[in-house]
Amino acid sequence: MWFVIIVALAAVAAFGGFIYTHNGVIASWDRLLLRPAETSLGINGPRPQKQLHSPQTTSSDGLPQGMVLGYFYDPGNQGNATAMFQHYLPFLTGIIPFWYTINAQGYISGQTNPAVLQLARTHHLWTFALVENMAGQSVFGPLLNSRVASERAIDNMLTLVEDNGYDGVNLDWEGIAPSEQKAFTSFVADLSRVFHRHGYYVTLSLPAETGYQPGNSWTGAYNYPSLAKSADLLMIMAYDQHWAGGPPGPIASPAWVKRVLNYTISVIPPSKVILGIPGYGYNWSNSGTQALSYGQARSLEEQYTHKTGKNHFVYVENGAIHSVWFEDTQSLLAKIELVSGYELRGIALWRLGIEDPKIWNFLQ
Repeated sequence: MWFVIIVALAAVAAFGGFIYTHNGVIASWDRLLLRPAETSLGINGPRPQKQLHSPQTTSSDGLPQGMVLGYFYDPGNQGNATAMFQHYLPFLTGIIPFWYTINAQGYISGQTNPAVLQLARTHHLWTFALVENMAGQSVFGPLLNSRVASERAIDNMLTLVEDNGYDGVNLDWEGIAPSEQKAFTSFVADLSRVFHRHGYYVTLSLPAETGYQPGNSWTGAYNYPSLAKSADLLMIMAYDQHWAGGPPGPIASPAWVKRVLNYTISVIPPSKVILGIPGYGYNWSNSGTQALSYGQARSLEEQYTHKTGKNHFVYVENGAIHSVWFEDTQSLLAKIELVSGYELRGIALWRLGIEDPKIWNFLQ
């Protein structure tokens, strides 16, 4: 079957960072490297015309069956980001720029890279504007409980999409309190009604669950079946099975991912499900946990073990024991192979520039 790949485009190739908490919310991988949002929002000049896409087999929702989407991250709109984007154009049918932050009053800040969007339009790619805030409940609680702020947020997201020629929006709203489940579900329904009326799409990035746990502090706010009634695509972020604040272990073992999918497709249509797959790893030690790219993990493995071939190793540095788990081609393929069996819409690789590059030999 056709499948969707959502991949994230990073403008930096080498990085690392310690996990931290903010108001009790663990910062997930997609927020580790973000800079403070800048103030420019729109593209100068006339409003772009709505995108005309290359002919593809589509479903009843109008989206292609074989989409290949890419999360695009370019802090400061660096010039080399466009070059990276061009390199991956043969793989992509769309991008999700990681540029915009929303606050508790419903205002959006960020910096749009017009060169990237123009390149996307030239190649008839789908584009979805990702809107997030790393502060979690301290932002989303006030926003969701204020009618004025909620309506302003919807209006501003619609303006963002219209002014920049996007096909829709992606909400990466993590850390919402379980008590806000009803408010978040209602907000997504309102947002979807407005967007669908104007011909735009609503997609969501959601934490993975193996069962319905309305009281869970990390997943309780997200009612899959209720959200799926309104949103067009749900990206299930099936990673951080073993997270930075806990004991070492696989980032996303196939057995755990199967449990996530067994629950997910029992409550929402598989055609709306995009399986999120990680390209990163973690280095656990007594002094903290560090996020690693595939390249960084392999470099450590070669330095301390003088061999490669597995996605887990242990080493000792200055008397401290380190346990490293990461994703390589073999571990990624084990999860990708689940897509056809579960008849999912596709997979989501988080994020390009940190993954094992050999995976593309199998995804062309």
